[in-house]
Amino acid sequence: MAHFYEYLEFSNDEDRENQLEVYVEVRLEPETEDKLKALSVQGDWLVMAEPHCPDCVEVVAYFQRMAKLNPNIKVEYISCKEAQQEKKFNNDEQLQAVISEQKFPTIFDVSGDKTEIVLSEFPQFLKVKINAQPEKTDELIADFRMGKLGKEVEKELLAVLTKVK
Repeated sequence: MAHFYEYLEFSNDEDRENQLEVYVEVRLEPETEDKLKALSVQGDWLVMAEPHCPDCVEVVAYFQRMAKLNPNIKVEYISCKEAQQEKKFNNDEQLQAVISEQKFPTIFDVSGDKTEIVLSEFPQFLKVKINAQPEKTDELIADFRMGKLGKEVEKELLAVLTKVK
């Protein structure tokens, strides 16, 4: 499995540069930073993503920016090419969870004995908006991919990272 800078190598130069640009532009709210810095329990996360995926770019930018604030937040990345390779996983449950979830990005909580999916393809808030306004699906997804819903992404990922296990 890979760390963030190895994850950037999953794609070509253009995709890598785009992912880095979005990551550098992410500005977290001071309250978010304070909550993340205060985490004292280690969390282990597996992110299945690719820099060429526009949904991954947004989610990974926020998730990585948040993880960087606290050494207790351990994040590893896996590409779709590696998703079927048994040697890439800590145990069979992780492998089976990744194989069964073919959407990108997917964030798995691998902190405990179980491998739990906490985000699949889109953040939950976006899925709720799409279900409430199906006629605006394309517009909502475009807004998400362009970073217009960043604060909502931040809020949801903060809840994921600070959830008491």
